[in-house]
Amino acid sequence: GGVGLASAADDDDDIRSVNNAKGEAELEAIAALGFPLVSRGGHDILAGIRDFKIQRTLQTATLLNSGLKYGLQELQQGSGGQFNIGLSPDAVVFLFADVQNFPSDALIKNYTSNALWGDGGPLVRRSETVTPGRRDEALQKLAESIRLRQEQAKKTGGGDAGHNH
Repeated sequence: GGVGLASAADDDDDIRSVNNAKGEAELEAIAALGFPLVSRGGHDILAGIRDFKIQRTLQTATLLNSGLKYGLQELQQGSGGQFNIGLSPDAVVFLFADVQNFPSDALIKNYTSNALWGDGGPLVRRSETVTPGRRDEALQKLAESIRLRQEQAKKTGGGDAGHNH
């Protein structure tokens, strides 16, 4: 077993955005581990994030009607008025859960589930099987995400710096 990327405290109700620098660094880490960033329907999740940003820039009132095809869901409005999107629970299960071979993956409910990020979860399992270069790349991206969280917390007096995954 490896070292988990999550603490013992479960973040299952936490909200995590993927359309900011922190979330983008996490997605780059996930891609470095070899997970294809595609939705259940085969649509490129990163393209969906780009489309969402364009639509929001144009002051579109709602998330793209096609947002779910990309495996995305709109989250609450963030500080500064920006809108946040995250991976939908269905996309997370599709991308990461392998319940047939790892029954504990049934505990993966969303992007912040410890069953995803923790010891024995799919991210740690994959980190143990990829090349050292890919693992190092993933760790660098996750470290970048944590650094950005800590910087944000210093600026705002809180934020989400407590995340450790």
